[in-house]
Amino acid sequence: MPETVFLGRRDELSRMDARLRRVGHSEPQVVVIDGPAGIGKTSLVRRFVKDLGSACSVLWASGSESETELPYGVLAQLVAGLTDALDAAFQDLVGCGRAGSALSDPIGVGSALIDVIGRMQDRSLVVMVIDDMHWADTPSLHALTFALRRLRIDRVLTLLVARDAVDTRLPAGLRRVLAQDGTLRLPLEGLSVDELTELSRELGAAPLSRRAATRLRTHTHGNPLYTRALLDQVPLGVLVASDAALPAPRSYVRLVNDRLADCALPTRQLVGAASVLGMSSPLHLAARVGGVATPLDALEEAVAAGLLAENPAADLPRATFAHPLQQAAVYQRLGPRRRSELHEAAARLADEPAEVLRHRARAVVQPDADLADELAEYAARQAGGGAWSAAAAYLMSAARLSADRTHGEERTAQAVEYLLLAGDFGQAEELTETVRALRRTAQQQYILGHIALASGRQDEARRALTAAWQSRSADTDPDTVRCIAEQMAGLCLIQSDAHGAVRWARRGLGTEPSGRASFLRDEFAYALALTGQYDEGIKTVADVPEQGPYSGAKALEGLSARGVLRMWNGEYHAACRDLREASAAHRRDGLPGMVVPLLGYLAEAEYRAGRWDDAIAHSTQVVSLAEDTDHLSMLTMAHSLAALPLAGRGCFDAAREHVTTAIGHAKLLADANDLAYAMTALAVLRAAESDHAGVVEALSPLLGKELAHRDAIDEPGVFPWRQLLVEGLVRTDRPREAEELLGRYESLAETRGRWPDMAAAARCRGIVEGARGDTDAADRAFRAGLRHCEQDTNCWEWALLHLAYGAFLRRGSKRSAAAVELDVAWAAFTRLGAAPYLEQCRVELAACGRTSARPSGASHAVLTPQELTVGSLAAQGLSNRQIARELVLSIKTIEYHLGHVYAKLGIGSRVGLVVALATPP
Repeated sequence: MPETVFLGRRDELSRMDARLRRVGHSEPQVVVIDGPAGIGKTSLVRRFVKDLGSACSVLWASGSESETELPYGVLAQLVAGLTDALDAAFQDLVGCGRAGSALSDPIGVGSALIDVIGRMQDRSLVVMVIDDMHWADTPSLHALTFALRRLRIDRVLTLLVARDAVDTRLPAGLRRVLAQDGTLRLPLEGLSVDELTELSRELGAAPLSRRAATRLRTHTHGNPLYTRALLDQVPLGVLVASDAALPAPRSYVRLVNDRLADCALPTRQLVGAASVLGMSSPLHLAARVGGVATPLDALEEAVAAGLLAENPAADLPRATFAHPLQQAAVYQRLGPRRRSELHEAAARLADEPAEVLRHRARAVVQPDADLADELAEYAARQAGGGAWSAAAAYLMSAARLSADRTHGEERTAQAVEYLLLAGDFGQAEELTETVRALRRTAQQQYILGHIALASGRQDEARRALTAAWQSRSADTDPDTVRCIAEQMAGLCLIQSDAHGAVRWARRGLGTEPSGRASFLRDEFAYALALTGQYDEGIKTVADVPEQGPYSGAKALEGLSARGVLRMWNGEYHAACRDLREASAAHRRDGLPGMVVPLLGYLAEAEYRAGRWDDAIAHSTQVVSLAEDTDHLSMLTMAHSLAALPLAGRGCFDAAREHVTTAIGHAKLLADANDLAYAMTALAVLRAAESDHAGVVEALSPLLGKELAHRDAIDEPGVFPWRQLLVEGLVRTDRPREAEELLGRYESLAETRGRWPDMAAAARCRGIVEGARGDTDAADRAFRAGLRHCEQDTNCWEWALLHLAYGAFLRRGSKRSAAAVELDVAWAAFTRLGAAPYLEQCRVELAACGRTSARPSGASHAVLTPQELTVGSLAAQGLSNRQIARELVLSIKTIEYHLGHVYAKLGIGSRVGLVVALATPP
């Protein structure tokens, strides 16, 4: 019976063709084909791809139910046939379970996929197919999501095939991509009556009357797979007779059994071995596993019987199943003994340790303590090398094979923790009920608390972690005790309870040292600084080398905290260096879950330092990564930081969108730090809009007594809200409240000795005294602030001080002196592209009798934030490919943005770009 029959689906093919035409105009497209098993999803895609011709390059991969835990198994298929040199993240992809592999990070693999696609589309359109997406491994899905969200101006059509496009097993970030307005969803329904009649004719069956075809469609709902099964097994007379009940289709296993029974023994052996190896496997390997001496003859018979499909595009012959149900049916037909024998044979022939263990695990039919120990040891080696996703997959297998229940439950809980360390928060969240069903132990409660904290459920996290701490005993693993304390310290920091964080960090550091990476030392340093013990905090990380390279999560302990503390202290250059190196090292072989907060802090340090192009680039990345990895607890911070430089540049609509989103997440999470981030971002936006009453309204929640803890909010240098509020109060004629708030701020800033806060407090003092009419006191305050700012004359506070001082002098009729200060401010705002502040400066200069170009001519406000970021990196000498990798975008997107930059700035080369975007070193 021919397997190549294809009927109907003209509308679906037409709509897919329309999307392909848009791809030809550099509009990347995503098409989702979903429907029940056997409905014809794969057949539709195959027909579409078959008609493409040489104008398109096709990448094809398929999920497999037996390989859902094989890390990057789907992406390995996707690039297996490529002859181009692959990025380092794709090298050895098939053996990604190897200890020390850098492939544990979906961000790195997704970036490499973007690079591969970028090179391919230079030659032709790219069609990327992921069949049976619902069975794809989670790391592949995360990497795919990362890539899809960054295809902007690319000639790429992505076809995603699944039984259910809203399957909760799919990562939340991917489900958002599938739900976007621009995504085409094609839910497949059964064949029509006319199409079933044609199907019967094509299959060589007796002609169906319309009555018989109608009965058949009613019975099968037009499902092609079930219809063909019935046409094989039910006589025509039964289909026609109105009084004869149609049988339910026999299981697909029975249908495949019948076909296999008619084949020669070597063919049955080849097909059985292929089912053990997966949806597609090298023919020679399947033959060796199955003990087949004449594999080509066996393959030919299997293809003729409709059991296997030819794959002529492969360099070497492959044994490929036409449909996953066929593979599953053959695999089930083998029986436990034969399956075990074939998996054992595959294990003996496999080259990679990961494949050996996978087949050995599939070969056993009962708990195997020794093999479970081997899998657990292998998982530990993966974890030691930073391959957290692989470690989780193998430890899950070890848990299932553990003969001892306690060992099995401990391994299950540990596997979920590995997912959290990998930054795979979505999958860990989905396993909450699995963990909840385990016996109540300190480890189990700790994992539940960790999941809840990563998901932003702080009250639930505190209850679980408290229970974990109370249930610990002398037998509790010291690593678990340290982890409980680590999470509790982190929770305290999030809720602005630095004193609580100090206590928990000390408890954790006081337990028996372990070889695994820990964030306790960083938390201890943060907490000490937030309780006013900055010097003590720096001492805890004093042994961290000033220069890298830093390798492994253990070597990174303390580097993150040193970078953040330096930012709070105004050591911006050193802070940016530490945070940049920490984020890169964690992405490479550390803790992927740390990349988002570290890039967030880096963006914040760059904003304060007056490096706004970099701040926009990194804050944009932070938002995208937090959404891609379901890092819900980071979304308020991410959107708040993204709003700051955009507001400063007058991109009010974009900034307002980030602020609105940040406030929404802050309300959802309801912790003090998120409230401070969101309200400060709103105040920065309103200050840039000169809405001083709005600034006061935005920041009033931070004065409330209802906050249970406010250590981080009150500590100078952490959230720059006081200076905004003091100026807002003065500008709205509330000097008494401004004086009261400023007095406390000045005292704290002086006590801590942090020059950025002393400068900001001095600027506020100048504004307050100027409003009172005490010109001498105001002048002294402004000059003091400028002296403090001499430590970094590129910072944002420096520009604000010169503007405020110049405005004060102008109002005192000291126009010449005012113009000097305003000229400095003008130059600083021009470098930053701070359009709203340039306009304020222009007004003040005009009042001094000076004329200046309007701010739009002095800044690059004509460029979008993305264009400015791309242009700035190009001006620094980076190639298009280097820019693409830095921003994790495709080369086509970089070329598109550069083209717009050239056109908007009226230049034709990178030399002109350097001049147009020139900034002081």
